[in-house]
Amino acid sequence: MVQTLDIEDNCFGVYFKNKFYFQDIEELVKEQNLAWKHSSIFDDEKMTYLSIFAKSQKLSEYSTNPEMMETYQGLLESQKKAAITAKLDFSDMCFFDILPDHLMHKWFSLRNKAMLNIAKYSKKPSDYDILHKIHVLTTNIAKQKINVNNIQEVVKYDIFSSATGRLSTEKGSFPVLNISKEERTNITPKNDMFLELDLNGAEIRTLLALSGKEQPNHDIHEYNKEVLTGGTTRKETKARFFAWLYNPEAADNDLEKLYNKNVYREHYKEGFIKTPFGRKLEVDERKALNYLTQSTTSDIVLENAYKIMKFLKGKKSFIAFTMHDSVVLDFAKEEHNLVKEIKDIFENNMFGRFLSTVSIGKNYGNLKEIKI
Repeated sequence: MVQTLDIEDNCFGVYFKNKFYFQDIEELVKEQNLAWKHSSIFDDEKMTYLSIFAKSQKLSEYSTNPEMMETYQGLLESQKKAAITAKLDFSDMCFFDILPDHLMHKWFSLRNKAMLNIAKYSKKPSDYDILHKIHVLTTNIAKQKINVNNIQEVVKYDIFSSATGRLSTEKGSFPVLNISKEERTNITPKNDMFLELDLNGAEIRTLLALSGKEQPNHDIHEYNKEVLTGGTTRKETKARFFAWLYNPEAADNDLEKLYNKNVYREHYKEGFIKTPFGRKLEVDERKALNYLTQSTTSDIVLENAYKIMKFLKGKKSFIAFTMHDSVVLDFAKEEHNLVKEIKDIFENNMFGRFLSTVSIGKNYGNLKEIKI
């Protein structure tokens, strides 16, 4: 069991067996396989992260003395408020450096005991594997800066607050998921360009896959138009599909040749949807199909974003952020030979190949599709 000090910005070191270590810690952590959260010093594939067991619960809830943990948490918060009032600059210093040694040791000791309780008494969640990948991905994104109007901002995702498992942003994060199209032009890359990969008709393709059908290798709305009677346009086809999909009572003989809206029943039991990624979501039956497709689609995107992150390790290009059904890379032009492989990683999943589009631009608001 090891705790890293980088739970606070600009802190480096670990707490292990009641001692703090600040040098040669890479060798120390190699033999460990339990931690609270991901850190850059870990090989994440060897680690089990106990914060995923707890999900949105506080660590103090697993303590044998939660009142004491809350007390010490309050002491740390008071110390931080006092430091901020005193106008201490934490931009290049570690908050823990200003704390008394006895307070540091007590706080990390209490945390360690609570973590041991999780490891001993909690069963690994059925959705641990996908949450592990999303946790590592979002932790890495939160450790880097993005340029917004020439100001350095941070994107911090909350991976537990959404009912379907889709990402939201934390308080204090740059609200990348909620900005307008006009505001997107203010976001610029550190490298040469943004490169966005965006799944074509992502949730529709997920429903098609769940219905047991093969994926088309062209635009999903054109694919739907081919089976609809009445000579509808692509725009009309899209509107007709979603009007049918999100109304449980709606019927459409043409669309029902391809899609099975009742497929959710294979995954729905006693008020819960169990997704292919192991998530167990409480939901009213009327919304069960929506939860199944939305959650599964989100996990497809985030799992492949994690794979792209791993692929880009040691490269100049990196994942800047994710946006719903797309992944945005801060991309170095000298790595253009990697684009096809990155696209392949993004498109392939447990259901087969989902077509995607690739767009590039000098800012996030002005992206133009390119053919790969």
